[in-house]
Amino acid sequence: MLHCPTCGQDFADEVRVCPEDGAALQADSTVAMEMPEDPLVGLTLDEKYHLDSRIGTGGMGTVYRATHLLIDRPVAIKVLNPRYVEDEAAQTRFRREARAAGRIQHTNAVTVTDFGRTAEGLVYIVMELLEGHTLRDVLAHDAPLDTARAVSMMLQVASAVGAAHDAGVIHRDLKPANIFIVQRKDAPPFVKVLDFGIAKLAAEAIDDDDDPQTLTAVGAMIGTPRYMSPEQCEGAKLTPASDVYSLGIILYEMLTGTTPFNGTSPIAIAIKHSSTPPRAPREFVATIPVALEELILHALEKRPESRPQDANAFRNELYAVAERLGLEHSASISAPSIESLKSAGTETPSGRLVIDIERLRESRAAALAAQAASSTAVGNFQSAGNGNPVAASPPPAGSTNVPTAFVAPRHAPVIARFRVFFGKKESWFKWLTRPIRILLISLTLLFLLVALIAFISTRSSKLVVATAAGDALNNAAGFGTKDSKSEGLFSDASNGNGAQRRASRATKEPNRAAHTSPRPKQPSTIQRIFRKIFKNPF
Repeated sequence: MLHCPTCGQDFADEVRVCPEDGAALQADSTVAMEMPEDPLVGLTLDEKYHLDSRIGTGGMGTVYRATHLLIDRPVAIKVLNPRYVEDEAAQTRFRREARAAGRIQHTNAVTVTDFGRTAEGLVYIVMELLEGHTLRDVLAHDAPLDTARAVSMMLQVASAVGAAHDAGVIHRDLKPANIFIVQRKDAPPFVKVLDFGIAKLAAEAIDDDDDPQTLTAVGAMIGTPRYMSPEQCEGAKLTPASDVYSLGIILYEMLTGTTPFNGTSPIAIAIKHSSTPPRAPREFVATIPVALEELILHALEKRPESRPQDANAFRNELYAVAERLGLEHSASISAPSIESLKSAGTETPSGRLVIDIERLRESRAAALAAQAASSTAVGNFQSAGNGNPVAASPPPAGSTNVPTAFVAPRHAPVIARFRVFFGKKESWFKWLTRPIRILLISLTLLFLLVALIAFISTRSSKLVVATAAGDALNNAAGFGTKDSKSEGLFSDASNGNGAQRRASRATKEPNRAAHTSPRPKQPSTIQRIFRKIFKNPF
């Protein structure tokens, strides 16, 4: 399938010229096709990069499949068309593309690894080599897409564009042909945003050699007409909200199979962007959720200030709609594993984690049986991407899906990883400290037991001594009274016998007193043991 760079329409491979505007049709830069022999194929750039084959040709340059000779790694290299070797403005724009793409550190954006200029004057950009197909190819065969699939891909695209906006870069040419679906071995596909060829840096980032009047003159219309914002069509100053408009059109096309504005010429399309309200997506596909339709129309507002102000705000709105609609909730979804979250999540520079809904579905489906078999499994709470565990939300009205829990986008993968980390450490730690804990507990209990016995023994000894003293006093008092009475009874009987008895009692009284005096306190066996151990603590 060939593409018209002027009106943006696609045509069969047999057609070489656009019937609408007469422009030469181009192949997608990621689709190889028969081309005339390229003199650069087989060339080695700066003794590092060997150009193996040509992938495709664009307006400014040609993309080659190449090999990094020093590390034997396949890469993609975009070489500026040799006819622009003397064109300073073209070289500046090419350099700006490399700098704009190099600023963006995000999994869903194409990675630029090098930039150079050979002795012969060839300027080139080195990028990661991607295997897969563009979103334009997907839409050509599968449009309109399933709602969950479209939202999943758009969340990733918006996340990458949001990272670009955070870096002060406005893409200005977002369209399905610049969104690449990467195929990976033994892993689900994910999205990459390509081609920052006409990206605009923030005003404060423009160097002295970047003359806006030279690179993009005021009043000039640059981009792909079907996906351009009204202010872009008018050649006005652009903001990140311009990219949001393009994202809205792409999502519109993903869900309906068509763009909101079409025409026979770029000018006709530009006029519709500026003056004609878009048709509601539900007029094409009645099953599109109302909330999703409202979000798309919000992104397609004519005035930039009426739209989400950047791709991050757009993505947040889209995620909220996905949560409200329960797009991640279905009977085939169960809790994701840690590994699936690692592969499904992509972290933005601000720390948010973007979860690929489609890939989470696959991982959850595998865990569904295990979750159903365990009655103690935590079914109402799950950890995810961007968050803390959250309670399950009810299904939307009219939904036939049974939700488990919505996957929150922040921090949970980090929490989950720490749980696994400490779980691994716990086994050997318990094994190592179990004898120590048992010994400490045993010694503590033994000490408390000994202290209790010692306390009881001390109290018992004091009671015995007090009882003995009381008995001695009572005996002494009773003996004296009895003797007095005896003396009175027998005094008259015989004075001699009475005197003899008194003498005998006088001699016996000291012995009796000695016998009735309290015995000294004797230490108990426990006390004697503790005196030896602790040097008489009592």
